[in-house]
Amino acid sequence: MADTKQELANLQKRIADAKIPDSTETNFRMLTWNVRNFNKDKEDRAISYISEVCKNFDIIAIQEVKDSLGGLEKLQRALGTNYRFLFSDASGNSERLAFVYDSNKVQFTGLAAEVVMAPGSGKETVKPELEFDRTPYMASFRVNGCNFILVTVHIYYGSGSAVQYRLGEIKNIAKYLKKSSADTDALDSDYVICGDFNIESVHAELKKSKSASKDILNDLFGALQSQGLVIEQDIQNSPSNLDKTKHFDQIGYMKYPDSTIKFVKGGVIDFIDAVYIGDPKVKFKLTDHLPMWAVFSTTPDKNPKYINP
Repeated sequence: MADTKQELANLQKRIADAKIPDSTETNFRMLTWNVRNFNKDKEDRAISYISEVCKNFDIIAIQEVKDSLGGLEKLQRALGTNYRFLFSDASGNSERLAFVYDSNKVQFTGLAAEVVMAPGSGKETVKPELEFDRTPYMASFRVNGCNFILVTVHIYYGSGSAVQYRLGEIKNIAKYLKKSSADTDALDSDYVICGDFNIESVHAELKKSKSASKDILNDLFGALQSQGLVIEQDIQNSPSNLDKTKHFDQIGYMKYPDSTIKFVKGGVIDFIDAVYIGDPKVKFKLTDHLPMWAVFSTTPDKNPKYINP
């Protein structure tokens, strides 16, 4: 029988080993985590581990929340009511995206929306925009008088020729971030994006082959960076699948001269052999992704939009 108490202690040590900077009034600690098939059937043991990780962060983005909200209900009970939840409607694969934030430190400032590309009218002379299979979700927050917009994604995976669709989604979200961060009508210009991008590698290590789909895998990370998105080396050096061979998850941000957020540090929390020890079904019972984190320092905005001050 599993010793949940001992495994929680193991997990706490792994969290400490990650050397996450302490919470201060002028920073925010964020987490992104694809929690596989996160629904009402997620067992209490898994919820205890998920909440143990989440309570170390001010804002958490969760991917693969299923249509049923039972998993979020369990997490809410475990974290307490100071943690507030925002979530999208279900889209591709009956999945939602969610944000969880500690209301004792973080203020939600009003924007919560799904990202869609310009739809076609049926009269185009060029091909209409590709749409997202699982619609990205974004929300606006404030810490220390600093406003920023957090976007989370679960990019379509696809195999064979469908890998082209994965590349198209990554290109589109990169274009969206560049356009939105430069929009003077936007609530704020500081955009942070996180989530499961299904990126195989951050290096073009795959040799050219006769398979066009394999060649596309070389282009995924470059496509994400193609519009100026900054992905720091800490994140690039942090593979997030359980074998630690793939860079599926990423955290990036748009940087400009007057930016009021600054990347401090990032990485992953390695729970392998700390919880569900020896259980080959850990990827189903808990998840098949390591949680990825980043810490940003903040300075108050000089001329914020006067909305929900």
